[in-house]
Amino acid sequence: MAHTYCVTFRIANKTVAGKTYDERREALIASARAENLGFWEETTSFMLVESDLYTSALARRLVEGLSKKDDILFIFDPSDKSGNYFGPIEYADVLRSFFPKAKSL
Repeated sequence: MAHTYCVTFRIANKTVAGKTYDERREALIASARAENLGFWEETTSFMLVESDLYTSALARRLVEGLSKKDDILFIFDPSDKSGNYFGPIEYADVLRSFFPKAKSL
């Protein structure tokens, strides 16, 4: 059964480890679409993604092409409020106040 996830992200507008902003964003989109299930990404930095993976497994797949030092991603399952965050999150305590189950990757 597929789970529905909300994913928000910020990709730094610079080249990191030889990968441009566009290359890192394209890698993120490709990872999110890998299962060929429901997907919506009309806004700049928010997606709705369906996946058979659990939250942490999908999160690990999504961040594979991102830079932990420069890029940010937060994914959560609205049904059980599980979540994972990645990157230089300045206010993780505030994020966890909304999603107490959220864990850093």
